[in-house]
Amino acid sequence: MSAFVRKYFLHIYNYFFYLAHAAFLPFIGYWFAEEGLNAQQIGLLFSIGPLVGFLVQPIWGMLIDTFGVTKLILIISTSLTPWIALSYQLADQNFLYYILISVVLAVFASTTVPIIDAMTVRHAKQNNLSYGTIRVLGSISFSLSVTLLGWLYNRSGISLMFSVYIVTMSMMCALTFFIKKEEHPRGTARSGMLKQMIPLLKEPKFLLFLLPVFLAAIGPQLHNAFYSVYISQFGGDVSGRLGQLYAVSALTEIPVFFFSGYVIKKFGYVPTLAAVSAVGAIRWFILSLEPSFGILVFNQVLAGSTYALFFAAGINYAYDMSPESTKTTAHSLFIVVYTNIAGILASNVGGWVIEVGGFTILFESAAFLSLLGAIGFILLGRRKVAPFQHTQKNY
Repeated sequence: MSAFVRKYFLHIYNYFFYLAHAAFLPFIGYWFAEEGLNAQQIGLLFSIGPLVGFLVQPIWGMLIDTFGVTKLILIISTSLTPWIALSYQLADQNFLYYILISVVLAVFASTTVPIIDAMTVRHAKQNNLSYGTIRVLGSISFSLSVTLLGWLYNRSGISLMFSVYIVTMSMMCALTFFIKKEEHPRGTARSGMLKQMIPLLKEPKFLLFLLPVFLAAIGPQLHNAFYSVYISQFGGDVSGRLGQLYAVSALTEIPVFFFSGYVIKKFGYVPTLAAVSAVGAIRWFILSLEPSFGILVFNQVLAGSTYALFFAAGINYAYDMSPESTKTTAHSLFIVVYTNIAGILASNVGGWVIEVGGFTILFESAAFLSLLGAIGFILLGRRKVAPFQHTQKNY
């Protein structure tokens, strides 16, 4: 592999990784609904991923830190994940089988995003590149492919997604063999993680940050679990509409990823988080009104911009406000609260809310919680905190 190809290989890798994501993740909730599962059952299945990920990601991390097997674990994950997903078709509407398959799937799928993200950041630093310019190719790939795939699934049947997922993840697995094996410091990264976590959780400033993060994250996690089911209630070309809506969101992320550093530097972390949470409240309230498709498209513009800005501001704030020895742990806690803890609660409670009060109550509740999150960030901004130090180039 030439030096030029090696330098830009992670761009290609991210492109195909998000192509595989586009083939499966936006449509699996709709497939569950077509199989006859109700909202509460779908919510439970979606909660398994964050819960299992919360439990097994540290184990994968310790294996990587101890034995330096990043590449091997990535090969195992990308090769097995689509075939495990395919076994959903063998469940024959037995919900216990759906649960067991979801658990096994989560064990192997939960490792890919953290590994690829960390690998991309490290590659960017080593090659004087920006994480954002690499990651943005994932948004481009997702947006270009999800519309086409939605159209294809609408013509050929939603179950085709399993075959497409196998093909795209197999391409990922093949590309993984070309990743350069790097020297890995063993046995050091996680040995003091618990010790680092305790003082962070004792710090009121950090807890006051995590609480509004959790409140603002409920809406996005409800979206991840139930958006395809929500769109399916409108009837018509469901797969095609999902493809178009997710494409709009991914396309919106592209300029936001490029300019998020400028926005955060100009307005500051906490004001950005407060504003994004307030816009999120508007976004969920619009969904509660069951609007026309044109309004749904506009709403996805809000989805792409708020996601990218919230993540960039949140990760950087967690990094800059924490002591040097706990910065990695602070970053991990932000991700755990936003993705795992909020995801577990949103998926389980959200399914029950839909069964009892419908999507209107669900999204009104998300809007209220996001507004509370915005208020929490405003209150956090009134406290005396460490001054702005720098905006991470990689975000």
